[in-house]
Amino acid sequence: MRSAVLLVLAGCSSAPPVMSAPDAGMTMSPDAGSVEDSAMPPMDSAPPPQDCTRKGQAKTAPVALFDQFLKTKDVDALMSDVQKNGGTPLEDPNSDRVVFLVRGAPPAGSWNVAGDFTNWKSGALAMKQVAADLWALDTMLAHGAPHQYKLLTGTDDSGFREDLLAKNVVWDGIDHQTVGEFNAIAHPGDGAATKGRIVRWHDTPSPSGKRDVFVWLPARYDDGSCKKLPVLVVHDGNESLTRGDFVSVADLQPANEQPIQVFVALPSQDIRIDEYTFNTQTANGQQYVGFLANDLLPKVRASFHACSAQAATGISGASLGGLISSYGAFEKPQVFGYVGSQSGSYFWDNESLVTRAQQTAPIAVRFYLDHGCPNDNCDSNRDLNNALAQKGYDVVHVEVPNAQHDWSYWKARQPQLLHDFAVKATCE
Repeated sequence: MRSAVLLVLAGCSSAPPVMSAPDAGMTMSPDAGSVEDSAMPPMDSAPPPQDCTRKGQAKTAPVALFDQFLKTKDVDALMSDVQKNGGTPLEDPNSDRVVFLVRGAPPAGSWNVAGDFTNWKSGALAMKQVAADLWALDTMLAHGAPHQYKLLTGTDDSGFREDLLAKNVVWDGIDHQTVGEFNAIAHPGDGAATKGRIVRWHDTPSPSGKRDVFVWLPARYDDGSCKKLPVLVVHDGNESLTRGDFVSVADLQPANEQPIQVFVALPSQDIRIDEYTFNTQTANGQQYVGFLANDLLPKVRASFHACSAQAATGISGASLGGLISSYGAFEKPQVFGYVGSQSGSYFWDNESLVTRAQQTAPIAVRFYLDHGCPNDNCDSNRDLNNALAQKGYDVVHVEVPNAQHDWSYWKARQPQLLHDFAVKATCE
């Protein structure tokens, strides 16, 4: 058993390459109709090693798709192929050629591309209409560094639009006091090897509607080793990245305390209470947890070098996100081996989750609970900690005097959560 109460001062703290079918250079025997032995690799030969460096993994779709489109004019096929092959912008691996795309009429004026390579709005580059509902910019952009950009319509800052076809993104740094926005990345493979990167899955299907999922891959993911890393699922995915700026925290952690983090955004902020709760007529917490365990995590593991061990799979969140994290672990203990809860709302349903911990057999899950006192869900967190400790759980409990229920406080305590997860997040 590990039960600890820590009192701290308020000021403290892509997918692996898809192998092509081996048929391009094969010839068929005219008599047997089979592949000739001379074209077959030896049966005991190993497949080509994966390139697990950043340049090998952080790729966007090739410009060859756009060149093919210019011949066929099939917009739907182009959009499908772009999404399957890494998103926008389209890039040429052998030159500096880049093609930016956007589908749909501009809300005002015309479509432009504005980024750090155009001095943003002042030097924005105009896109051309190449089909009824498709605009493109075919240009040159020097390799050697990643470049951030957005789409732009009109003449003022309200005209900036995210490139929703892009998979490689970064928070734009503007705190809107709600869900934030992201800049897309051109030449993502040229990013600094010391920093993590974000892959966005836009419009991921889920029972509550399509949602964004942001997969943060730490620097060590691209170190060439192809090593499988622990996975931490994080609720309020958009706000955690923008208002919480959790990525800046993760980048500063020691390498062995940097798991893959799966930031799961809400389809709409309007459904947050229902999504993260249970035991009411409108609550969808059980459905949401099932989506994480049965749909999302298998997709993450199929797409990235992610560990599948229960001990190396965590679930975390703040406020109601902490509540649903603990609920998720009780519902799916075979999937989640760790709970990271910040200011968890354990008062919910007359502390029924505390009662569940008291009255049910212990599960093989570690718990980390942090919160402020006296005005940050203090009493209910103490109650859950006591219930877990009495049952012999491996639990760490962090109280911060006078800490508030706010993203800045949760960000300050993130290093403790990540460290605690890493202690026993072994991948077997």
